[in-house]
Amino acid sequence: MSQLIEKLQEVITVERSQFLLEDQDGILDEPDGWPRLEELAARLPENSWFEATLNEAIFWSEAPWHDIKVTLELWDGPPPEDTSHWTRSKNAPFYSSSGIIYLSKLFDSNSPLVPMDLRKEASEWVIRASSRPGSGWIWPDEESPPSGIEEWRIQFWPAKGINLDLAHIPHRKTI
Repeated sequence: MSQLIEKLQEVITVERSQFLLEDQDGILDEPDGWPRLEELAARLPENSWFEATLNEAIFWSEAPWHDIKVTLELWDGPPPEDTSHWTRSKNAPFYSSSGIIYLSKLFDSNSPLVPMDLRKEASEWVIRASSRPGSGWIWPDEESPPSGIEEWRIQFWPAKGINLDLAHIPHRKTI
């Protein structure tokens, strides 16, 4: 049975109904055979609400501008299915060159607040993105984005089966 290795929570601002997950190495063209981020973004929102590729994943949110709570989870193998707790859930392949990932706003180049160390470089992963309605709109100040609209969970596990060593690999210094 797969084990949860690490769990992080972060609040990120959705812009133009989108937010990103990025590897600290940035955009790559290798290895071959992976779609470019622009191709994935063109599929949103008509054909999909979440897509992943080399060092990047893009997520389509229900509202154009708001803060969301996102939970990132690292597993040593496929986590248990619990789609009954989530309105939507989808798996996609993902490649991380550095093994250090973080959430990012669509138009923000600032350093990430909470990077996650996947503990393996140049590796393929499976991402499961899940979302559901939040506790309800909270908008105390019109200058700040509202919150409570939705919640997200993003899970990672090795694409090639269970890796029991992940729990024993120490954190690296990040970013």
